[in-house]
Amino acid sequence: MGSVVLQGTAMMGMFVLVFCLRPARADEPPEHFVYQSTSECYFRANGSQAGSGPPPPPPQVRFLDRYVYGRQEFVRFDSDRGEFEAVTPLGEPDAQLWNSQKDILENRRRAVDFFCQHNYAIYQPFARQRKVQPLVEITPSESSSAHQALLICNVDSFFPSKINITWFRNGKEEEESRVFTTDLIRNGDWTFQMAVLLEAQPERGDVYACQVEHASFPEPVSVQWEPQSDSARNKMWTGVAGFVLGLVFFAPGLILYLKKKKGPVIIPQPSVALMD
Repeated sequence: MGSVVLQGTAMMGMFVLVFCLRPARADEPPEHFVYQSTSECYFRANGSQAGSGPPPPPPQVRFLDRYVYGRQEFVRFDSDRGEFEAVTPLGEPDAQLWNSQKDILENRRRAVDFFCQHNYAIYQPFARQRKVQPLVEITPSESSSAHQALLICNVDSFFPSKINITWFRNGKEEEESRVFTTDLIRNGDWTFQMAVLLEAQPERGDVYACQVEHASFPEPVSVQWEPQSDSARNKMWTGVAGFVLGLVFFAPGLILYLKKKKGPVIIPQPSVALMD
């Protein structure tokens, strides 16, 4: 029939009732019970392929109306069956009663259209078509060995969650034994993040690349990292040290120059010519 493309566990009809009963004896259940109902919609692909032909029909929908008592589901309505069914012996009386009432049964059967399809049209643009491009950054981490490095490819703030991250060295995919992937993390704002670590042995001239494939990219995106040689690092630190020393010697001279320039100002006095 096809795979599930959107599990719309809408749970919009959830309500919780807490019943407080009299003090229970040893052979009775606890004092407090929780009764809850959840309405769920499952959307399944119909097998049609997108192309130049007519638009595919809407996905097939399965509607479930579950009733839970004391953390245990006891009766449900399944649109695939078209009727209520008891999950435990506790739900048998309710299933028989509701199946005998045509108005209740017809209402649940029509929920596929007025509840699931209706909400699918509302939330599809956000849940199915929303795409957020990930932010990709490579962070090198120091290793205990002088010839090894731990490269971390941080991929953050992307949606949907399906993503493929691959490490390459000089254009060749790295071995799986050197690659470690963290769990997918929810950011709490409808975006996700993930990190893929690589145990590398960088050599001079190597080019490492983290390639990301995501629905928000028209084609795979790569971020590169190249190891610096010892001489390059020494030159960089030499330049930094020279800049700092130059600033130390230049600053006093500049201060002295400004002080001299701010000396007393002599205003010329007008002269008076005396006539004989």
